[in-house]
Order: sequence, then structure tokens, then C-alpha cells
Amino acid sequence: MMLDKHQGLLLQNNLEMSELRTLYIGGGTPSLWGERGATFLKNQFSKRGISLSSEGEFTLEVNPGTWDDEGIEAWKDFGINRYSLGVQSLRTDYLKLLDRVHSVEDVLETLTYFNKHQYNFSVDFMLGLPRSKTMKRTVLKELEEILAFNPNHISLYILTAKSNYKFKGELPDENFLEEEFLGVANFLSNLGYSHYEVSNFAKNGFESEHNLSYWKSESVGALGPSAVGLLSEEKLRYKWKPKGAELEIEKLTHEQFQLESLYMSMRTNRGFKPEDLFPGKDDAVSPVLRDWVNNGLGRGDFNEFYLSSKGMLVLDGLIDRLLMHL
Repeated sequence: MMLDKHQGLLLQNNLEMSELRTLYIGGGTPSLWGERGATFLKNQFSKRGISLSSEGEFTLEVNPGTWDDEGIEAWKDFGINRYSLGVQSLRTDYLKLLDRVHSVEDVLETLTYFNKHQYNFSVDFMLGLPRSKTMKRTVLKELEEILAFNPNHISLYILTAKSNYKFKGELPDENFLEEEFLGVANFLSNLGYSHYEVSNFAKNGFESEHNLSYWKSESVGALGPSAVGLLSEEKLRYKWKPKGAELEIEKLTHEQFQLESLYMSMRTNRGFKPEDLFPGKDDAVSPVLRDWVNNGLGRGDFNEFYLSSKGMLVLDGLIDRLLMHL
């Protein structure tokens, strides 16, 4: 039903689904679907004439302990050529704190399998965990163990907690977070992983093309509970409700779209062109950019600018200084 409703949305805007250049299957634990799920999705795509480009990037999220050989082979037959592994930590005590059902043994088995088969895979890893000081977490030691399995991509996420999170009072302070984040960023950069987006590092040529589409504010289709899509030319954003095949549609104004494009472009090391976003405002914007350069937050000038790892860490605070000039 969702596919049909999505098709209707496209038709209403004189659009149609073309050959897919990227696909990301995530949001939960799709690896649990196994062979049955891969076959079902393949049949659904075939039925609706949806094809995958022979040169595209097609990612499946895989959590340790939720996959088997037959399932991975079926997803590979479907067209999956990239895998995102939800590792999070290599310590049993932290996996318990994060309420993860997998074990360290599951993680090592998964990493060994994907390394042995030379699959293109990324690893999700978490920073800023509760009790990091008292439990003496050594993040770089965990990362060294993970890198021994040769992932092409690392996604590093700082834990964000809701007000009712039971360990909220035991989260590390901002100084600890900054030291941990920048230490990891420097460590990975020295090993050849480009810090190409706030939370993402990749070997050359292995950046996530699907996510880059988001960060470049390009059109991205979305299906599934709470999934969000964007029709870029139409400046139309849509979100699926958590339950049922119902859509919430938002028509963005030119100013809203411009603001979101600025924020997204600042997230990546491709940066943005201030002269395009702030025409005629060189005198007002250039001093802000120079101040950031002097404080190690970014590089460039009014023609082209991008944030450093230190700048990416405080992105939300920096963008406020530019908003008054839009």
C-alpha cells in the first residue's frame, strides 16, 4: 500500500520513479527479514518496474546476531552491495547499557564474516556513552580492534538522550565529549579515513552516496514508518506517520529550503559557497568566516568554505551566526 501511495504522490507532482541510483534499507533491523524478506522485496520491485542501476549503491543495515549466510546471499542477489553494521561498542558492559541484544561475540563473528568475504561495509559506533569516565572506556582501543577487519566506512554517533533516559545524569560533560570526538577524528584521519560529514568517515571513494544525496538536498524517496523524503525541485518534504500508510506533506518556502540547504552543506567537507547564499553580503559574512578560521573551526573564504572536525562538532552553534544574514 505504501508503494502505491508513494507512486500517487509522484504522479500528483508530474514525476515518476526512475532507475534507482541509491537505496538504503534500514530503520530497525531489516537483516532479520532474511531470505524471505529479500525475495519479497525483489518481487515487489519487479512487479512495479522498479530497477536498480548497475553502477548504484545499495545498502542494508545489519545488526550482529540477526543474520545468516542464506539471508546475506539473498540480499546480495537482490542487489545489495554495501552493508552498515550496527556494532556500537566492543565492550559487553556498554552493550548492556545501550540495551543491545547482541554480544561482543556476535560483533566479532559479523566483522569476521564481512571481512572474509571482502564485502563493502560500514561500522556504526557510539561516543559519549554514560559512565565513560568511571568505567574508563578507551574508545581508540575499541576502534583499533574494529579497524583490523578493514571497514571502508565508519559512522560515529554521539549518544543523544531523551529527558527520561535512566542514565542521563551519568553522561559525560562537553569537555569530555570534545576531547573524545576530536581524538577519534584525528585518529581516523591519520589512518586515511576522510572526515567527510559530521558523523561519518570513509576511505577515498567509499563515502555513502545515498546519504550524500540528503546532504546535497537532492530528491530522495522514502518508505516506511516515520521515513522522510524530499522532492527537491518542488521543495516538497513528506513524512510517513509512525502507523499506517499515511503521509504528512510540507511545502517549503524558498527561504526554508535555502536554510536547510545551508545547514546540510555545512555538515560535509564539501562545504558551501557563501557568495551564492549571501550575495552582496561579503562585508558582513567574511569577518565571521575569518573568525572561524582563526579559531580552527574551518577553512576557506567568501568564495568557498568548509568546517574542520572541530567546527563540525559545534555546527548548530555556528550556523546561528549566519542565519541573521540570510
